[in-house]
Amino acid sequence: MTRRPARTPLPFSLWTVGVILPSVVWAAAVVVQLTWLPRLPDPIAIHWGSEGPDGFGAAWTSVALTAGLGVGLTLLFALILATARGTAPTVVHKIIAVVSLGTALFTCITVSASLGVQLGLDDAHAAPGFGGWAAVAIGVAVLAAVVAWIVLPKAVRPGDDAAAAAPLALAPGERSAWIATIRVAPGIVAVLAVGLGIAVAATVFAVAVSGGRVWPLLFVPLVILLIAGTGFAWRVRVDATGLTVRSLPYGWPRRRIDIRQIASVKTVHVNPLAEFGGWGWRWGVAGAGVVAREGQGILVVLRDGRRFTVTVDDAETGAALLAAYAGERG
Repeated sequence: MTRRPARTPLPFSLWTVGVILPSVVWAAAVVVQLTWLPRLPDPIAIHWGSEGPDGFGAAWTSVALTAGLGVGLTLLFALILATARGTAPTVVHKIIAVVSLGTALFTCITVSASLGVQLGLDDAHAAPGFGGWAAVAIGVAVLAAVVAWIVLPKAVRPGDDAAAAAPLALAPGERSAWIATIRVAPGIVAVLAVGLGIAVAATVFAVAVSGGRVWPLLFVPLVILLIAGTGFAWRVRVDATGLTVRSLPYGWPRRRIDIRQIASVKTVHVNPLAEFGGWGWRWGVAGAGVVAREGQGILVVLRDGRRFTVTVDDAETGAALLAAYAGERG
């Protein structure tokens, strides 16, 4: 039986890069912006078009935006890092940490610069552009992320501690099939729905502020919804020909692994966030996979070294049957 790995303490350096330093950056930006409030026009410019400022709002909204993003994003990244189990840190852990730091630096510099160029102005319509500061923000964020990546511990590969599946005993000439259906947990669907709602709200806000000039952005939530709709349920089948995983109800996307391509079959405990960065059809350093939830999974290693993982109940039985057929092919 695939056991749930013990929780692995992450290196303190990972918490420093992903949580502590970003918290300091967010807090410093909020403090600076608060000290600037008496010197800012009312209202301030919050959006610039090709001809200068074209969107305005209360000065406190920028401070609230910085504080809200700081608390929300830092807590989100900390929660993801806290899910680590088994071998750690993975490449996903390192990516999350450096993205957290880079996002904090880019956002805080950009928002603060948009306020800084308005200091002492009586009318925000006269505010100059701050495109140069946006370039600086990108440079600082990328440089910090690269340095952080280098100094963080070397990543380990998820699945290296997976257990080889014992082939199921089959009588000579016997042929069987194993079929299972997997679905994303309702709680995860709710989280994705909230995320889609935020994307819709942010898109509508951007379109409204721009006076409708960026209306093509309205297609972004629609595309996200169409992609997500194909990733809530899958059918998994193991038979003498190999492994098939297809999305329900349309049968697409679909992944078919021929039995002749399989080098080994293992059972593994899968942590979606820590190893694949989320749920659904995933691609990354852990290989490709269909990840519906944390728990048991079948890990297939192909002859060319590629990996494919699918989370499913009773993974031991499916893996054992697949290993038996793969062993026959030798």
